[in-house]
Amino acid sequence: MTSSASSTSDPGVSPDRSTSSTENPHDAHDVHDRRLLSGVVGQAGAVAVAVTGGAASAAQALVNGRLATGLGTPVTAALVSNGLATALLLVIAVASPAVRTSLRRVLRERLPWWCYLGGVLGAVSVAGTALAAPILGVALFTVVSVCGTGVGGLTADRAGLGPAGRLPVSAGRVAGAALAVVAMTVAQAGHSAANVALAVIVFVLVLGMGRSVQAALNARLAAVARNVGAASLVNATVGTTALGLAAGVLATAGALPFAGWPATWWAYLGGVLALVVTGANMIAARSIGVLRTVLAALSGQLVCGIALDALVPSEPTPTGWLLLGSALMVLAVTVSGVTAARDKQGPARA
Repeated sequence: MTSSASSTSDPGVSPDRSTSSTENPHDAHDVHDRRLLSGVVGQAGAVAVAVTGGAASAAQALVNGRLATGLGTPVTAALVSNGLATALLLVIAVASPAVRTSLRRVLRERLPWWCYLGGVLGAVSVAGTALAAPILGVALFTVVSVCGTGVGGLTADRAGLGPAGRLPVSAGRVAGAALAVVAMTVAQAGHSAANVALAVIVFVLVLGMGRSVQAALNARLAAVARNVGAASLVNATVGTTALGLAAGVLATAGALPFAGWPATWWAYLGGVLALVVTGANMIAARSIGVLRTVLAALSGQLVCGIALDALVPSEPTPTGWLLLGSALMVLAVTVSGVTAARDKQGPARA
């Protein structure tokens, strides 16, 4: 409620004290923080943050897949991953007065219940990735998910789910999303998916759409909290709670086998990588919008996927198609960025 109002009034905010007395002080602080964030991070910096989050997402897919294989089920792997992230954030909250202050701010705002669904979507994404990535492979998993993230990013921006409010869905923005799909498809040319179950592909498509909505909701929560650590803690707590309930139901039904704890130390880094992904999305989406955040993250995800394919013995060797797809993805981010910049300049001139 208050966040949507502040997002629509940002361009017209006047520094005159006569108008500030009638404004909500929380909205005024939010406008100041948003302008400060834009000045510190900048457009190029926000894209770089999103790319870093995408790279962490590719690594997280590999890590959580290995953890799920070792533990026996993706739900258990997701619960362990999210639980470790939540524990780390709780330690940070105890040590940081700023995080605790931001948590109180979130409680005061009384956000609509659906604003907290980012945590649930994140939990589903972690469990779904742990399930599907070992089946499809990290690279093919990325190819399929981009089809959902492109549509999801456009929908989230158009619906105004993010803190920037409603963003126009122009021909250039659609072209950027479409080019991203082409880039991912080209990157995986020649990869045989004939033996892959259609249900898994559809499931990953839905996960991709959910990730865009998750990025928008998390950015809205971060805009209210004005602290990435506090927003991440709320997100992780909601997600861990949802996973705990799901694990309890499955365990009661006797459908939660446990194969033992994996000996590979890096299999437990999924929670830390999840914090990087969530934090990067929150920071970038506030500055460049959901669609551009998603596209930039996907470029980082592709590049990191190539690196993982080259470095991890069990992964396929990178091909020329992968390199060409990576170049096309950079072009998609550029097209989307230029279009978004023009969209922002248009209303200002009117």
